[in-house]
Amino acid sequence: MGEEQHGETPDAAMYVSLGNRMHIVDGLGSYMGFHKDTYFRDAHGQALSGHAQKRFKRLKTVYSARIRIGRSEAKYRALRTLNHVSKLLMLNEQVRDRTAYLYKKVISDAKERVTNNILLMAVCLLMAVREFKDEAPITLEEIADVFEKCGHRVNVRAMVREAMRLKSVTGHAPDLRQPEDYIPRVLSMLMNSPQVVGKAKLRGWDSKEYENAMRNKMLVVLDFIPASRRGGRNPFIFVVSVAYASDRMVAIEYGRHSVLTQKLASKATEVAEYSIRDHYGMIKKTLDECTMRVPELAA
Repeated sequence: MGEEQHGETPDAAMYVSLGNRMHIVDGLGSYMGFHKDTYFRDAHGQALSGHAQKRFKRLKTVYSARIRIGRSEAKYRALRTLNHVSKLLMLNEQVRDRTAYLYKKVISDAKERVTNNILLMAVCLLMAVREFKDEAPITLEEIADVFEKCGHRVNVRAMVREAMRLKSVTGHAPDLRQPEDYIPRVLSMLMNSPQVVGKAKLRGWDSKEYENAMRNKMLVVLDFIPASRRGGRNPFIFVVSVAYASDRMVAIEYGRHSVLTQKLASKATEVAEYSIRDHYGMIKKTLDECTMRVPELAA
């Protein structure tokens, strides 16, 4: 209590009253026992009488989810979907709670009635992962895909349209994702590929040493490519191409053969080879121009 908040990442807990949970619709008052309790004890831990057990079991049944949520059934279903989606995307509780907070805030601020709670929840999830930057490197396409897998009609175009509508109505809008936010994820995908790790060892690399060298070089490469050159490129695919370019530069710097091929990078990250090849062409051209003014980049 009273601890100061550090860092730039948002914390949904600071917006929640004690005892309230953002990711579900709670009823008024307290629960009787635990969520699925059928055997009750008093405040001292002593078992209640048979008559009291029967009475409290009936009361707990009456206090059902439908009664607790009342007119908030649409909100309840949207939050239940959020919990399911969060597990499928393996998001931490902070991202989930921040999404729920944004969802409830948008609903309370919106002057018009919300007609598609699931689509709104998907956009709020997009806002949350963008706020957490590299701590939640989830793409727009992945959010749309996982909602569709859960049986909801959510696609990228609908999410973009809803995000623009929210911006004009409430002022809330997802932040633009920066390529740097995807570096930890791309490196994780590469280092979790047995083919990449095996080939790195054949090239004389320790896996952790190779990962650190790649991370440092990827940051250097991104620093030398201005936003004007990146254009409207998909930031995740762009970072995969940066990893491919960085691998070649690291190999020259340490006097070893390169580890990644376009095919190997494509297999590890599930990005099409032609996309890597297209992005790499622009990256190589830009870096070649930079080496004329910055000789150390050629190392």
